Amino acid sequence: MPCNYEERGKYEFFEKIDEYMNYEILADQNGISINSDLDCNFDSYNYAENYHMLCEVCKKFIYLVDLLLNDEARTTSNESYDLDYLNYSFNDKLNKIDPENICKKDFFQNLMSKISNNSNLRKLRRRIYDIEEREFQSLNTLYNLYDNFNKLNNKIKENNPKLEECITYAKNCIKEYKKLNKSCTKDGANFCKILSNFKIKYDAIDLCKYTFEGKKRKKLPSLESDLNKEAEVCEDSVIDTDGPSSQDRSGYSERDEGSFDIDTQSITIGTVATIGISLPLDNSYVLK
Repeated sequence: MPCNYEERGKYEFFEKIDEYMNYEILADQNGISINSDLDCNFDSYNYAENYHMLCEVCKKFIYLVDLLLNDEARTTSNESYDLDYLNYSFNDKLNKIDPENICKKDFFQNLMSKISNNSNLRKLRRRIYDIEEREFQSLNTLYNLYDNFNKLNNKIKENNPKLEECITYAKNCIKEYKKLNKSCTKDGANFCKILSNFKIKYDAIDLCKYTFEGKKRKKLPSLESDLNKEAEVCEDSVIDTDGPSSQDRSGYSERDEGSFDIDTQSITIGTVATIGISLPLDNSYVLK
């Protein structure tokens, strides 16, 4: 029986995508071990071919759900955004295993029948659905856009960043942005707003104020620029021979907008409160 795909235009959760990316890292690192006792055996539901991968998805996803919905330390949380993100994440994980034959809504119902005592999962009963393919691709491209932006932002803040790597991440952003910008009006106002917010964040990075050893300083390429065009040299640029200066390497800070910044201590505290242990977070993924 074919899956019932829906197009709901749920893009607003990208306002908190940096936070969600950090929680995904925690789920990948700890979900299987923490939930090792969960019954995630789906071999009786015609999923035997992908049994091991689906079992891992089950344990990681439930861990992610509990992290997001139990963490009382998340003072700026938005449960509606959380549930929409969890639906995207669930679709993404299952699409990577078998995009054609695993219906997300059906699989979630099977998961609920096994893990029936989890109150957080019950909050997702009406929020898990099979995302229509074109909309899912738009969501994926947005995710890749922010992933490359975070890598660019983190690279700039290193003690000895490589200019070529920064430009590569910038060009990856340009490539993904151009894909999305073409369909802005087609995907509605919410989608266009998320894309516009991203452009503001990207344009806030002034690459000219950073030093790169042995390289002339170059401007951050515009999101509308030609990918094949060489990045412009900054005005009054000279080759830096002394290595990185002691200037502020803050890159783009979410705190400039007073919204999306994520506190690693808050994640740890919230995790301790919910599952009784403290989990490490790779600080390289956190925008400060």
